[in-house]
Amino acid sequence: MASESEEIVVIPETTTPVNKTVYLIRHAESDENRRLGSLGRIFQGCTSLTRPNKSDFVASIELLNVQAQIDSDVSEVGRRQINQLGARLEEENFVEEKGVQLVAHSPLKRARQTSEGMLRCVTSRPDVTTDEDSTAAGAKANSVSRVVELEILKERTPIEWLPTNYDAFTKRIASFEKWLGEQPEDVIAIVGHSQYFKSMLGLDFKFGNCDVWELQFDGSVPTSHESVRIDEYTGETVEPKQKLTEALKNSLSFAKAKLVKDAKEDADDTKEDSSSPSDFQAENDTAQDISEEVTNIPRGW
Repeated sequence: MASESEEIVVIPETTTPVNKTVYLIRHAESDENRRLGSLGRIFQGCTSLTRPNKSDFVASIELLNVQAQIDSDVSEVGRRQINQLGARLEEENFVEEKGVQLVAHSPLKRARQTSEGMLRCVTSRPDVTTDEDSTAAGAKANSVSRVVELEILKERTPIEWLPTNYDAFTKRIASFEKWLGEQPEDVIAIVGHSQYFKSMLGLDFKFGNCDVWELQFDGSVPTSHESVRIDEYTGETVEPKQKLTEALKNSLSFAKAKLVKDAKEDADDTKEDSSSPSDFQAENDTAQDISEEVTNIPRGW
């Protein structure tokens, strides 16, 4: 029994927050995106009997190197996107103002490069040199508690496009959602890939390069491999949720609104500005205007 002079120390229990604010960020344009864009232009030219230019032809041939597409660097346009958006996020003090505590990113180079450039956060890679991977030294914003790299965040692989291996992809997504619900942080930024996010949210369109989405994740909603498959194959939702919050509509449509507007204003001042609006248009054409729509999404999202 403790004496009267002794203080009784109560150790509070650590609880995992049920509801989390999650920022999903797609990587900047990659060399793979650039090459696929070139191939698309060649196909478009075939329908109009237009001869392809040399650069598009060379870029299309590069697609034959499958491994280079799986883990490609960001392209020159992607680097401009990162520099422009990273400067905007830094000016807005995004990471600290939004209270981001945990940053998780895919291990693929284009996601690592985007995470470092936009959020100033990336895990270190002591096994390689900076010549092999420019992000190898690692980085962490002062206000962020943790930075982690997750294998389960990799983009859908060529093997996982086969019907016999598709379950491997949806199981990875289910594992990520389970991991997300178990983390002690309640404001988390995720840097990943378009097909992954598209499938996870049951969308019929992809994120644009450098898109930043704010969502609410309810960890109390059960998630499973089967539920991911249902959402992906049929688009059905267990409990419809609003995809976007007012905060995103009002302040986080950076890549599609503020940056493009700023680039246009800069272009009026100087025609030589290297950050043109087209940097955000080529791949972002596949994404819908999310600032005015509400879409039902599955499970805990």
